[in-house]
Amino acid sequence: MITWYLSAGYPLLWVVTHEEERAIARISQEVEGGYATYSWDLVRGLVNLATKEVIGMDDPVKPLTYLLQMGSMGKDGVVLFMKDFHRFISATEVMRTVKNISPLIKTMGRHIIFVSPVVQIPVELEKDITVLFFDLPSEEELRELAEKIICAAKQGGGLDLQIEDKAVSSAKGLTLDEAENAFSLSLVKHKAIKRKVLEDEKLRAVKKSGLMEIMSPEPLESLGGLSGLKRYFINRREGFLREDLPPYAKPHGVILVGPPGTGKSLSAKVCAAIYEIPLIRLDISSLKGSLVGESERNMNQALQIIRSIAPVVVWMDEFEKAFAGVASSAKTDGGTTLGMIGRLMTAMQDFRDEGVPVYWLATVNDIDALIENSQGAMIRRFDDVFFLDFPSVEERKEILRIMNAKYRTSIPEVMAERMENWTGAEIEKLAFSSIYDGPEEAFAAIRPIYNQCSQSIERAREWAKHNARLANETSYQEKSRKIKLKIGG
Repeated sequence: MITWYLSAGYPLLWVVTHEEERAIARISQEVEGGYATYSWDLVRGLVNLATKEVIGMDDPVKPLTYLLQMGSMGKDGVVLFMKDFHRFISATEVMRTVKNISPLIKTMGRHIIFVSPVVQIPVELEKDITVLFFDLPSEEELRELAEKIICAAKQGGGLDLQIEDKAVSSAKGLTLDEAENAFSLSLVKHKAIKRKVLEDEKLRAVKKSGLMEIMSPEPLESLGGLSGLKRYFINRREGFLREDLPPYAKPHGVILVGPPGTGKSLSAKVCAAIYEIPLIRLDISSLKGSLVGESERNMNQALQIIRSIAPVVVWMDEFEKAFAGVASSAKTDGGTTLGMIGRLMTAMQDFRDEGVPVYWLATVNDIDALIENSQGAMIRRFDDVFFLDFPSVEERKEILRIMNAKYRTSIPEVMAERMENWTGAEIEKLAFSSIYDGPEEAFAAIRPIYNQCSQSIERAREWAKHNARLANETSYQEKSRKIKLKIGG
């Protein structure tokens, strides 16, 4: 692909990768015969990649100007790879040199390829440099590496070494070095290349980035009530297993709407357990940085990591808050928020079209805020919207049984009949407090959230009646009729 840009005469390319040597070797191989290739780094200086001759030049400006005099050795042109140049390109002299020579080398068949794990382009050069992302190793490359490692290990005396089914595909998203380490670690620990070891190694990328948080899934039995939502997740689990489905037919994501405490966060953790894939929490607001372009870079890096560790459930908690200020973004933050959300929406659509197995799960307290700020565009990126209402009496009994087991309490189930309009979180609070205060005193101390914001909850219920699927076994309309009958009696 990069050769297309060279043939088209692009003078400045920025290749994003952590595998600089693999990228340079691959590109050099693709252009072999047509271009003379050189590389530069601060320690070794300028090196002729064909002859391995070290020319020197530790000043980052000199190899740029020297490019104009480089001989092409009978080739059609020259390619100069610049390593770690994100460390130098913001310097005024370096930036100006790149700006000055760009129109010159364009006419000479010469090209500069910046190779770096991050993109840090000064605003003066944003329109001059084309950014490309170097692909991570394919499954074929990873399998070849795994078989090579097993072959070498067998020669050393390991006779029963094997590759677990789907283990190599689980390594997709790792660099070759990371995959080699993971394969070797798995062989040492298990005498086999196992899927679980490779998935754990991929999740280390999330930890190292600091951009997202790894969350622990929760078993299905930990979630009381919400049988409609649980059945929905179970039915769609097959979408992550069937290889015959076209990309656009695979599960893509869901929005969970409801008052705080109704089980949205726990549902996200249960969803990951049902799908048997990792769960990461993406806080879009935390990606915002103080430096120009930092927020967009953080978003791009987070999306790259998500792509590389898929299949994965991406949980975006309090999603509506990420859209706060979108309408006025151009005036308040130079369009940063708008740009980040736009990049997210584009990635969600691209992932769906390409069949990247990412399940987006957004939890929302205030659906009005999300609709108002996104004008409904973001909602269309998800398969469905679910409304999580307050649990019915049977659901409350189920939740109470779960909490009694969790906290080793013995609150009578009949007490659930007195918890009208309580959330699951409030039932858990009752179980916790009852350890120290006793069930009745703990019950009297609970102040249900419904009593504090009943009007907004009723508005959300009315919206959900026409615009969302119901997560609860018993609809709120049925519960409302019961309340009226009880009051009327």
